[in-house]
Amino acid sequence: MKILLYDDHPFVTEAITSYINVLGEMQVVGMCHTVEDFKVKLANTKPDIVISDVLSDEDAGFTVFYYILEHFPKIKIVAYTSISSSFIIHSLLDLGVHEVVNKRENIATLIDKVKQVYESSTSKNYKVVDLLTLTPREKQIVDFLKLGLVAKEIAVELGTSPHTINNQKNALLEKFGCTNSTELIVKLSQMGLVGLV
Repeated sequence: MKILLYDDHPFVTEAITSYINVLGEMQVVGMCHTVEDFKVKLANTKPDIVISDVLSDEDAGFTVFYYILEHFPKIKIVAYTSISSSFIIHSLLDLGVHEVVNKRENIATLIDKVKQVYESSTSKNYKVVDLLTLTPREKQIVDFLKLGLVAKEIAVELGTSPHTINNQKNALLEKFGCTNSTELIVKLSQMGLVGLV
């Protein structure tokens, strides 16, 4: 079984690799700490399973998973994350991730889950979930909402009308199932799509 690791903290990938090397049942074909390095190694090594963090300093959100699903749909994905939000876990599983393991679990538990995923003949139905992405314009509006600006102020900043901003904001609230701007910002932060500060 060939495994590719992605985490922006090298000590995480090194700890997993050390554990796997002791077992001798699997082969780590790469430890990646940047998205660009990950994409190169993914293409060059064609692993059976990717163990990946969900959020990193460089890449917030599910970009890495989208990339795998689009370009290498046969590779199985195990998310190894400190996120405990049930909303995000369900979103990952809906997206096509095979297993989500919390980093509070020990590495032995992670490897047991990896083995189960590898041995499972169940294939996931991959789907790109629109709710997990922000367009560049939506990101601009959310950034202004985080600053506490109202539609009229955002309209001045973006050179458009308050009516247009209100429509775009209402579309965002509907898209993410929120009732107000504060709830929207918190949910987007939990998803890793924006920072709170």
